[in-house]
Amino acid sequence: MKLNIYDNVELNVELAELSAKGIHKGCTGIILDVKADLCFVCFRNRKNIGDYACINVNRKYLEFYRREAEENIPDWERFKASGKFKQEFTINSFNEFDWVEILYEKDEYAKKGLHKGMLANVLFDYAIDDNLSVMFPDDDGYDVEVSVNIEDIKLHRRI
Repeated sequence: MKLNIYDNVELNVELAELSAKGIHKGCTGIILDVKADLCFVCFRNRKNIGDYACINVNRKYLEFYRREAEENIPDWERFKASGKFKQEFTINSFNEFDWVEILYEKDEYAKKGLHKGMLANVLFDYAIDDNLSVMFPDDDGYDVEVSVNIEDIKLHRRI
């Protein structure tokens, strides 16, 4: 099948050069440009929603699954015009239920009672814009949910 600009595609093979950037078989994206056998694809990071990586990929490694909705195309045109393309994912190595330690004292966390050195439990195995939801018990024994940046925590214990 001929692939076109704004087709949504899935990577159909594991490629070492893409794996090193966090892009693995099954990863989906949208084609932003087509030149000969290469497609410039903006892949979506399933473990960090809002994160992306734009890479040239041979069309033989891509499978079409749907055409992008017409109402979204102007947004993609603006994105392409910006010329700012990340080339690898921000890695979210945390899993649901992992225990993590807070590395930094930050006002936004402290307002909810979360401080440097405290442990919290990861609620979901995906981040949103580099932030994970974590939960910890407050002094009254109630669970408190806080969104923390993945750079502000380290793995304490994997469940």
